[in-house]
Amino acid sequence: MRAISKVPALILTILLVALVFRSVIPSAQAAADPALGEKIYSDKRCGACHVIQGKGGRLGPPLSDIASKRDAQWLKTFLKTPKAINPESKMSPFKGTDEELETLIAYLLTLK
Repeated sequence: MRAISKVPALILTILLVALVFRSVIPSAQAAADPALGEKIYSDKRCGACHVIQGKGGRLGPPLSDIASKRDAQWLKTFLKTPKAINPESKMSPFKGTDEELETLIAYLLTLK
């Protein structure tokens, strides 16, 4: 039986390790803390325009049940570039890190 050369064996090992870690390490969305997302919502002053459970502004749409209407991918796209989804949107793009955005989305997905 012919031995596998070192390069293909190394590539195979790297692929196997990547597959193992991919299944062990949760996605950013799964790891995001909704409680921290609520703080980001507050810190970014989202409530100045949006109402949740009767509290907040009325300029933007209410968000009390946003998770029953939109999924994580839609929220991410809209929050990054609102006008890409709705050219008439008055909302400005989210200003923050990708991690903050994922955490904010984790919070929004608890609102059903």
